[in-house]
Amino acid sequence: MARPYARALFDLARRRGEEALVDQHLGDVIKIWDGDPAFSAFIRRPEVARAVKRRVVDRIFSGLDELTRRFLAVLIDKGREDVLAAIGAEFRHLWDEERGIVQAEVTTADALSDDEQAELVHALSQAMSRTVRLTVKEDRGLLGGVVVRIGDRVLDGSLARRLTILGERLRSGDGGGIAVEH
Repeated sequence: MARPYARALFDLARRRGEEALVDQHLGDVIKIWDGDPAFSAFIRRPEVARAVKRRVVDRIFSGLDELTRRFLAVLIDKGREDVLAAIGAEFRHLWDEERGIVQAEVTTADALSDDEQAELVHALSQAMSRTVRLTVKEDRGLLGGVVVRIGDRVLDGSLARRLTILGERLRSGDGGGIAVEH
């Protein structure tokens, strides 16, 4: 549902050369739209007239560029207020794609230092021949290593995964070495 809206908004923003501005303003709106529970409840309430929602949105977000303001009005008129965050994410994806930027999500057992993150970005950028933007999450269940997710690809170098593979090999009799019993 979000992709056609994001594509239309992106195409219009690109024609105007306003991709960065629209991206920034969408992000600002989404922070309030989805981040403020009272506003979120109001904007998603079907019994509130669309004209009232538009007036409130115009008042709260008066500093937005014209394209983003008009886009929000269309969303409200179409009753699609609930997909704004998905539209924003898809807009960012389209813009990144055009600029040759790929999003990588890295999950580690422990926090990565700034230097480690920079090294990882460099290595992934080299491997992908594209600029990589990194999002890092922690998961103590990994025990060690990293899991890198880029689009549909998953590179699982976690200790938990390695132990799982070793366990499967040992159970199947292909432990990759010789087992000696005493």
